[in-house]
Amino acid sequence: MTPPAQRDERTAQRVHSVALIGSPDKPGATETLARAGRWLAGRAAVVFSKITYDSARALAAHPDLLMVLGGDGTLIAAVHGLGRDQIPILGVNLGKLGYLADFTIDELEAEGDFLFAEQLPLTRRSLMHVVLERDGQVRVESPAVNDCVLFAGAPFHMIELRVAVDGDEVASIRGDGLIIATPSGSTAHNLAAGGPIVEPTGEAFILTPICPQALTYRPLVLNAGRRIVVRVVQANAGTSVAMDGRLVEPVTVGDRVVISRYPADFLLVRNPRRSEWHALRRKLRWGEGPNIQ
Repeated sequence: MTPPAQRDERTAQRVHSVALIGSPDKPGATETLARAGRWLAGRAAVVFSKITYDSARALAAHPDLLMVLGGDGTLIAAVHGLGRDQIPILGVNLGKLGYLADFTIDELEAEGDFLFAEQLPLTRRSLMHVVLERDGQVRVESPAVNDCVLFAGAPFHMIELRVAVDGDEVASIRGDGLIIATPSGSTAHNLAAGGPIVEPTGEAFILTPICPQALTYRPLVLNAGRRIVVRVVQANAGTSVAMDGRLVEPVTVGDRVVISRYPADFLLVRNPRRSEWHALRRKLRWGEGPNIQ
């Protein structure tokens, strides 16, 4: 059982060694990787440095901290690669939004010495464990940082999904699909589909129907200790399940998607100079009033 998540955790472990990985698809990643390596010189040992999505290779070097240069997608890929051996991750944003990747390289160079103090500021976030079962056999198994999405696919007729929680049937959903999101993913696809924003360090799963047939369907927030089983009752040829938009697998009638809490948490280094609401207010513009000219 994973230990209870904390809203803000500080670890006494000092950072002596750092692994660097950079997105192969981001312009400037090679230059930023070299720049980060120069900045780290004299502060910590760089035990791995490469343009790659494969964080498992970096983990083999046993770093105290993984520095990920890219966007949120690069960071999510790194979490997947670490699997059950999660270590603190710091994201340097080379993308557009940078919701999880909380630093720029300029900020890191100017203000990053806090990384080598006695306490490393972390937020501990729940991950989702997703298992696709077919005929009683495990077909796919994956963690998810943001969400697991079952979607209708071509020819885009309505699909039907039956949802059970801890063995009790909760709903039979007809529509374009269902999003099961973590608090970290509450501001992603879940938000676009009308789901609630949940504090990212909360311990919850969010069930948000996609374009449901009936007005009676509403998002549901459950404790992350629950076991959710979604059974496919009606499907299209293109109906699929996606984990974080990275791993996409076709599903068919009778398949089951089983969701529970992953046995390790995502450890994200936060920027101590920003409030926990900075990204929500400044990047998603939450709570802004109308723009009256």
